[in-house]
Amino acid sequence: MFRKKVEKFPDGVAERRHEDTDFYNEIVTKIPGWLEEATAFRTFDILRWQEEGGVKGPIFEIGVFAGRYFSILARSAARNGNPILGLDTFQYVTRPAVHHHLESIKHLGADIRFVEGFSTSYGAAELLALMDGGRPRFISIDGSHERDDVFWDLRLAEDLLAQKGVVAVDDFINPLTLGVNDAVNAFFAFPRNLAPFAYIRNKLFLCRPSHAGAATAFVESALMKAQDATSEKWRQDAAADRNRVEARMWGKSFLIVC
Repeated sequence: MFRKKVEKFPDGVAERRHEDTDFYNEIVTKIPGWLEEATAFRTFDILRWQEEGGVKGPIFEIGVFAGRYFSILARSAARNGNPILGLDTFQYVTRPAVHHHLESIKHLGADIRFVEGFSTSYGAAELLALMDGGRPRFISIDGSHERDDVFWDLRLAEDLLAQKGVVAVDDFINPLTLGVNDAVNAFFAFPRNLAPFAYIRNKLFLCRPSHAGAATAFVESALMKAQDATSEKWRQDAAADRNRVEARMWGKSFLIVC
């Protein structure tokens, strides 16, 4: 079971790393689903950056499946005292089964809300009402991977996101889910109020264009401090050639973590 108390460290950084590792190993990995370890830990970092920066607002996920990524988001929602809304068809994992998988985070006291259906059946105003009117600070897009559905989800995220919010788009640059790639490229074919700031192992992270510089700088700072093989390789690649760790698409530059 996840330990609520951990050894104290003077600067707090090692303590937080310990807590994240415990949560990942003892809770996240026990829930069915697909999630790269490096992506999970950088998501921990981004969410904590928001928390410590006073960024408030609910959290929203399209495509919950069994709740693996949702558990990470729910932990942060509990810390912030805001609701987390999950939208899913529940055709692959039933709602009672998802609740069962999330029993291990019940002690966190997160205000977990689920709505059943296709995301294309919902508009921004309706979803905001389900989140008590607050604009979400983090949105995860991981529902249907069909081109038109993902495009709809991106438009929803653009309409919903808080000013300092973050969007995570799953399965971008995945050859098995080309509909996601097609939708993202079609979305950015026109000027948008979202911009990429990092691609981290299967997830593309977006934010408001005015916030992209700060978000990119934060992720790079987190990678420079992280003690894991992926971050170490990233640091080596960055030192050798910045072209190995940066990409430019849709007129924007962003970090690449492979």
